[in-house]
Amino acid sequence: MDKLRMVPHENSGSSDFRRCFVHLSPFLIAVVSVLSACLITGSLGGTDKELRLAGGQNKCTGRVEVKVQEEWGTVCSNDWDMEEVSVVCRQLGCPTVIKATGWTNSSAGSGRIWMDHVSCRGNESALWDCKHDGWGKHNNCTHLQDAGVTCSNGSDLEMRLVNGGNRCSGRIEVKFQGQWGTVCDDNFNRDHASVVCKQLECGSAVSFSGSANFGEGSGPIWFDDLVCNGNESALWNCRHQGWGKHNCDHAEDAGVICLEGADLSLRLVDGVTKCSGRLEVKFQGEWGTVCDDGWDSDDAAVACRQLECPTAFTGIGRVNASEGTGHIWLDSVSCHGHESALWQCRHHEWGKHYCNHNEDAGVTCSDGSDLELRLIGGGSRCAGTVEVEIQKLVGKVCDRNWGLKEADVVCRQLGCGSALKTTYQSYSRIKPTNTWLFLSNCIGNETSLWNCKNWQWGGLSCDHYEEAKVTCAAHREPRLVGGDIPCSGRVEVKHGNMWGTVCDSDFSLEAATVLCKELQCGTVISILGGAYFGEGNGQIWAEEFMCEGHESHLSLCPVAPRPDGTCSHSRDVGVVCSRYTEMRLVNGKSSCEGRVELKVLGTWGSLCNSHWDMEDAHVLCQQLKCGIALSTTERADFGKGNGQVWRHVFHCTGTEQHMGDCPVTALGASLCSTGQVASVICSGNQSQTLSPCNSSSLNPTQSTISKESAVACIESGQLRLVNGGGRCAGRVEIYHEGSWGTICDDSWDLNDAHVVCRQLGCGVAINATGSAHFGEGTGPILLDEINCNGKEGRIWQCPSHGWGRHNCRHKEDAGVICSEFLSLRLISETSRETCAGRLELFYNGVWGSIGKTNMSATTVGVVCRQLGCADNGNIIPASETKTMSRYMWVDNVQCPKGPDTLWKCPSSPWKQRLASPSEEAWITCANKIRLQEGNTTCSGRVEIWHEGSWGTVCDDSWDLDNAQVVCRQLGCGSALKALKEASFGQGTGPIWLNEVKCKGNESSLWDCPAKSWGQSDCGHKEDAAVICSGECQDTELSLGSLAAKKGEKHAEEVKGFYHFLLISNIGHLLSVSSRGQAFIHQVQYREMNSCLKADDLDMLNSSDCAVQMPHWPASLSSEIAELRLVNGDGPCAGRVDILHQGSWGTIYEYSWDLKDAQVVCRQLGCGRALNATVSAYFGKGSSHIWLNNVRCSGEESHLQQCTSGAWRRYYNFFYGYAGVICSGFVRLVGGDGPCSGRVEVHSGGGWTLVSDGNFTFPTAHVICAELGCGKAASVLGNMPIRESDGQVWAEEFWCEGQEPKLGICPRVPCPGGICQHSGAVQVVCSAYTEVRLTKNGTSQCEGQVEMNISGEWRMLCASHWNMANANVVCRHIGCGVAISIPKGAYLVEREDRIWKAQFHCSGTESFLWNCPMTALGIPDCTHGNTASVICSGNQTQVMPPCDSLSEPAGSAASEDSPASCSDTAQLRLVDGDGRCAGRVEILHQGSWGTICDDSWDLNDAQVVCRQLGCGKALNATVSAHFGAGSGQIWLDGVNCTGKESHVWKCPSRGWGQHNCWHKEDAGVICSEFLALRMVSEDQECAGWLEVFYNGTWGSVCRSPMEATTLSTICRQLGCGDSGTLDSSVDFREGSRPRWVDGIQCRKTDMSLWQCPSDPWKYSSCHPRDEAYITCAGRRPKSCPTAAPCTDKDKLRLRDGDTECSGRVEVWHNGSWGTVCDDSWSLAEAEVVCQQLGCGSALEALQEAAFGPGNGRIWLDEVQCRGRESSLWTCASEPWGQNNCKHEEDAGVRCSGKRTVVPPIYGSSAPVPGIFSLPEILCVILGALLFLVLIILGIQLHRWRTEHQALSAFEDAPDEALYQEIDYLVKLEEDQLDSPEPPGQHVNATGNDYDDIKEVSVPEIPSSPEMTENYFFPKEGDGARYSQRDTSLQPPRETVKSAMKEKASSLVLRQEDPGYDDVELSTM
Repeated sequence: MDKLRMVPHENSGSSDFRRCFVHLSPFLIAVVSVLSACLITGSLGGTDKELRLAGGQNKCTGRVEVKVQEEWGTVCSNDWDMEEVSVVCRQLGCPTVIKATGWTNSSAGSGRIWMDHVSCRGNESALWDCKHDGWGKHNNCTHLQDAGVTCSNGSDLEMRLVNGGNRCSGRIEVKFQGQWGTVCDDNFNRDHASVVCKQLECGSAVSFSGSANFGEGSGPIWFDDLVCNGNESALWNCRHQGWGKHNCDHAEDAGVICLEGADLSLRLVDGVTKCSGRLEVKFQGEWGTVCDDGWDSDDAAVACRQLECPTAFTGIGRVNASEGTGHIWLDSVSCHGHESALWQCRHHEWGKHYCNHNEDAGVTCSDGSDLELRLIGGGSRCAGTVEVEIQKLVGKVCDRNWGLKEADVVCRQLGCGSALKTTYQSYSRIKPTNTWLFLSNCIGNETSLWNCKNWQWGGLSCDHYEEAKVTCAAHREPRLVGGDIPCSGRVEVKHGNMWGTVCDSDFSLEAATVLCKELQCGTVISILGGAYFGEGNGQIWAEEFMCEGHESHLSLCPVAPRPDGTCSHSRDVGVVCSRYTEMRLVNGKSSCEGRVELKVLGTWGSLCNSHWDMEDAHVLCQQLKCGIALSTTERADFGKGNGQVWRHVFHCTGTEQHMGDCPVTALGASLCSTGQVASVICSGNQSQTLSPCNSSSLNPTQSTISKESAVACIESGQLRLVNGGGRCAGRVEIYHEGSWGTICDDSWDLNDAHVVCRQLGCGVAINATGSAHFGEGTGPILLDEINCNGKEGRIWQCPSHGWGRHNCRHKEDAGVICSEFLSLRLISETSRETCAGRLELFYNGVWGSIGKTNMSATTVGVVCRQLGCADNGNIIPASETKTMSRYMWVDNVQCPKGPDTLWKCPSSPWKQRLASPSEEAWITCANKIRLQEGNTTCSGRVEIWHEGSWGTVCDDSWDLDNAQVVCRQLGCGSALKALKEASFGQGTGPIWLNEVKCKGNESSLWDCPAKSWGQSDCGHKEDAAVICSGECQDTELSLGSLAAKKGEKHAEEVKGFYHFLLISNIGHLLSVSSRGQAFIHQVQYREMNSCLKADDLDMLNSSDCAVQMPHWPASLSSEIAELRLVNGDGPCAGRVDILHQGSWGTIYEYSWDLKDAQVVCRQLGCGRALNATVSAYFGKGSSHIWLNNVRCSGEESHLQQCTSGAWRRYYNFFYGYAGVICSGFVRLVGGDGPCSGRVEVHSGGGWTLVSDGNFTFPTAHVICAELGCGKAASVLGNMPIRESDGQVWAEEFWCEGQEPKLGICPRVPCPGGICQHSGAVQVVCSAYTEVRLTKNGTSQCEGQVEMNISGEWRMLCASHWNMANANVVCRHIGCGVAISIPKGAYLVEREDRIWKAQFHCSGTESFLWNCPMTALGIPDCTHGNTASVICSGNQTQVMPPCDSLSEPAGSAASEDSPASCSDTAQLRLVDGDGRCAGRVEILHQGSWGTICDDSWDLNDAQVVCRQLGCGKALNATVSAHFGAGSGQIWLDGVNCTGKESHVWKCPSRGWGQHNCWHKEDAGVICSEFLALRMVSEDQECAGWLEVFYNGTWGSVCRSPMEATTLSTICRQLGCGDSGTLDSSVDFREGSRPRWVDGIQCRKTDMSLWQCPSDPWKYSSCHPRDEAYITCAGRRPKSCPTAAPCTDKDKLRLRDGDTECSGRVEVWHNGSWGTVCDDSWSLAEAEVVCQQLGCGSALEALQEAAFGPGNGRIWLDEVQCRGRESSLWTCASEPWGQNNCKHEEDAGVRCSGKRTVVPPIYGSSAPVPGIFSLPEILCVILGALLFLVLIILGIQLHRWRTEHQALSAFEDAPDEALYQEIDYLVKLEEDQLDSPEPPGQHVNATGNDYDDIKEVSVPEIPSSPEMTENYFFPKEGDGARYSQRDTSLQPPRETVKSAMKEKASSLVLRQEDPGYDDVELSTM
């Protein structure tokens, strides 16, 4: 293009401006004329005006006339409404009670029509103040349209009822303006009817009706949409739209029936009494029933009162009453309860209902005398099934809606305390019933069940539910009797109304723990049998308490009948609990003040105040529920008391809840002077408590504890001594800033220790210890370099480095020993015995003796128990070795029964004196081990004393080595026998030891290795016993006596033992005699040494009196016998079976222990043994028991290497089968289920990762088989190994693939213990493992497709079989490619079931099981419809992917000709969470690309779904619904008919031709798309299970849905690895599909879609069988909708009249709640409205203006500024903290739209404060004139620039120079003509372009002539270049036309990333 230069002419500007002005002169003249007219016409409104009504009956009705300029005229009725009527009536001073448009006998006016389109707001003082068209201006009105009004006080109005048969029923008619008219039935209800009846003095309203029930009226319809509240005096006083305004016809005339015009009656029929039965109502002469919709106890109460029946208790339901007939008169009755008749309650119209007679309502009226409640079948009156007897009819309570609060009411009513659980242990059978009582509205605080609202008696069945059950607290009510102090004594339990004792064999440590807890007596100290607290009398309960220890009440513990069935009071059990104090306040003005009294030895006495302080007082106040202590006066303000003054000293910190929790000392307490008694005044505020002080905030100069005033916090709890054996010795610890810490021993000395001892009330310091003398502490080291002078009140008041500043470690922790520290010991001067000798006490830093004066056996027992030396002992004479005197500390110690330490026993005061040995207490305690119930002192059940109780030893691992230690410890010689299974009867108390493994040379049993004290899984039926040689002369061991001890029911077991001896070749030792039916055979062991053979007996002892016992020394054969584990939940757990002589048998459990189990686990390759089970743990085995008495060391590799009894067939009379639970050797972790993941093996100490070094497929096969997961489908290596994964397994597995377990595969250690690898190995197992083609029984390259599924060959169904699947099969079996898939040609008749799962292969997979697979919901396959394939047979042949440009062979290959390529891999759906939904992508020219959504519709989507085998299209999505793709956009403008086989066969623009971006990517959702979810209002990972199928969400049925299925579902939803079915959830309302049932997932199924099930069916089950699942990952919803959600989603308005008004509710912590109206104002309302997008706030409403809400009140005291983004960012109380009720719920009313300025309508009448119409017109015309001037200026500027090129640049330096520069044009053309990147094509000149995207701007050289980068395109060019910061937005047509102008440029905004808008800049 030639360069152009524009030069302006000189002086040309002025002449052209003049020419332009001439052309505009006419326009300007017209504008000025109009403005003048405006000014002239504006003055008319100022003249005087008048108003009148003409043509009416009086001055307040008639035609509206206005006088203007002395001329009367009328008003046109256009837009005439009630607002205008109000202004007229008010202006004329007329009544405004009745207002209406029009008037009686209306007539046309004459003269001028002054006003039209009058528009009033209603508050104007005159009609002409309203807006209108202007004086004299109207829209072609005539006088027939003259407006009129009626203003009246209502005195001339009339109302009547017609066509009803009397004056009080009929159609409503109203006389107004001289005409009778009707009322429309729209929104007519009982309130309207009440007004009518009251106005007509006809009583209350009985019924109302619409639809012209009393005939159609005539004349006007005066009222429509009336709004009455029921208390108006006349119907026309109700709110309405205006007289005569309606949208009805006379077919909607309303009518009423009032009480005086109705024929009504009420009765009960078919009931048990006259006051129960079905309710019937007589209406209009006919009897009918009442529907039970909404029927409740308030309604029933009204009916009972009306029938003159009792109303004390009213129930609903029609027990024993049949269904009614005839009309159903009433429905949805809603009474308040005070109505005098049922029909006065709210209800639907008479006869209108949606019910059947099976919903007929009934009532039961009672005064309570005929109502009975009881519990049956539970063994006492306080437990059982809830049975009711109502009016002599017996029934039960259904457990629907039954819970603890309902059960609480029952227990309270029966006087049984509170409800503990809603089950009970059954004692007797319950007769079934068909009569049920249903509960629905118990609050929980009712005094009786009958006070619960809406209980229903009869009328319903209790299907799918059970009887209501309950166990109340008083079912087994315990107490402790006979103890000298509270919380100790004989255990007595109340059953019903009878107290009885408990046998010591029936009460365990766990039961004692529960009893102490229930009695609020702290923890159990000891269990004492043998009637320790005296023998009871009366009943002995023959049941054993099976508590676990965590129960809150004894009633919650299961019980079992006592094994032997008998007990005597000599074995009554007793218990001592930790809280032994019973205290009270006396002589005060209230129960919360007074003198402190303590009960000891059954006697109340005052407490000495010598050590009584505020901390003690505070705890007592807390215990008595009296708040906190206010003062502890030292004066005897509450009396001195009489009698005993107890000298106990309590050492409370103030933080305890009970005085029994405080350390207490009575030993050595000083005497108390007269009147020196403790007292306290408590605050009385039960809820008031004190918290510990923060040590950093304590006053350093004075104590916070005062004797006279209440404390603000508890300080003494801030310091303690730990690990010292008492409260006054130990490591010093301080509580500071929320945690305990220690003190460093740097500079630690006695002065520092003195401060600690004084602060703790422990006397003076005896020793200041360092170097962690009492053990190392934990936590922070709080103080260092403490330097006390010894006089400080608190240790932290001493100088130090400061809190937390130190250079120490815990090995330097400081400690103290104070003078008040006490310790006890027995000193033997002749041996090391610790349980016998002189009794000594450590006090004040010195050991001294204790006197024996008045020392009772009880006191000796306390000493022995405290020292851990059994529970009793004897006082013995003093040692004679030395006779010198020693210092004695205390004498006259007298312990009551109960205390656990000597410190709690009263004594003489401390006094150190010399005493002779004869004055000292010398004690020998009983042995801590004993034998019970044996025939001699050296035989019996082994019992051990530990932690205050006797307990037994479990027989697990019990053998002769253990027995040897016991016998030696007891001095009973050698062990003859180690017996199991409670051979000497079952013991009592704890089972202290288990898995004892002695070597035989230990000095005591507890020196042997064993499990921790008290840890066992045994019962007392496994108590261990021994027989020692001891003093056994002249003794016999009688099995008859053993049987007697074990109880008669064990006689059969003893018989078995007898037979056991017979088969062991020692039958000749036995003499058998019968002693009648009452006794079993007696088997005696006699001294018969002379007749024994060496192979019969093992001589265990050389003593002449040794009992000879059998031994089986046979070793197992060298041949390794085969083992298996049976009935376990995996391959490594179960009963041990052994193969011998071709037959499987079991191993007897005798002597079976963990060592034996370890050998079995090792032999089977199952890792290490976790448990050795006995007693048929895994079920009974066969009758063959091949081995007995197996004894392994645990190191053997095979069971045959262990010793045992000889191989033979034993008889198992005890059902004792040995079993094992092994850890297993291998597992898969981190996969989609138990059958996929990283391989880990158990090393014995933990799980170890296996690497991929030399890991083979056969090894993977073995792993999958061992785990029950089929076969290996794939093995993946190179999995990253993290540092946290630990070590890698240092061996390689060389499996052949046939081994049953990985543990028995050969293993080779890796060189140097390190395996070379590239990462961890991952295995995926599959139930689908092999595939083959069969034709007449042979496998080849053509035939029927069969697959090995879980070890069984199955045929595949052909319903979805295609060429892609066939190709995978052919390739897999090495048969080339598929040629065809014939139907039925190779059918092989077999009985195997056809596998109906569908495979969705693309054709490129290596194995069929690598293809996506669906089994869920697949319909059954018809017989013969089996899949077949003909393969090419050429192993090397592969089918190449088709180029989608070529013509594919079809969606499936032809049956007659082979396919030349595979095209199914050319199409896919992406990012749709399934293969049948997602973004459509096509593979073309080697790369994947998308389809543009232009013209994309269901026809196109239909082709895609069919091509992919995904059913039909449900939705064709656009706008990148599934996310924007990447790469090419291959197709655009696709226009399919829907019948094409491939989407690329549809018409389109062609490959790669488009004008789109990826934000327009097309997608589809097909009918076969599946999705899964759980539906719950407030929970995630819990709810109703739903599946999306065929475009609809539907339920899933729960049958059978086992644990594997639940696990699969939960894993698929990301909700954990397990789940449970919840069948207690109520049925869901609403109708929905129930898509599928019978789901049975396998371990190998990785998603629910792979699980077999019944076929898809719309109603697969009953609604009650819908599955509600709770997964392990259950949690509250974070969003009310599907996450993620916005702040707007978490806020809503409810119950308002618009969507932008209502009660404010917020979502928090999984539920909706309300906001309290405290501080609620417009600022808070504004935030709510803005957050919801509802405009601005109009009102901030309080006091539940929209009704009270429910649920939590989440927010209170909300205080916003009004600009916050959400309500919860405003200041408020913490979530959920409030002092409000729902009656204070906040509400808002929003504008509902963004605020806009309302338009101003013209009016010639002046309006105050607003411009008049002329003025407004002037403003508008002025604006137009200004706009014209702007246009003139622009035109002038353009004209000047066009002529500017005529002059040279230097002649006009002040003018701008515009040049068109060639190189810019060239650069732009080159840029635009260059090839565009794929998918980035822009065609701005096309007729249907969608978007224009920014193109890059080249760097342009700067020049002095250019300050901006401009480009002027060629004419017709499209957009190619962008100018910054310019924006106008024309439509596309404007763009096309603008392209032709040289001075225009198409501009794209560079900074806008959307590129949606096209912008035009015109120069």
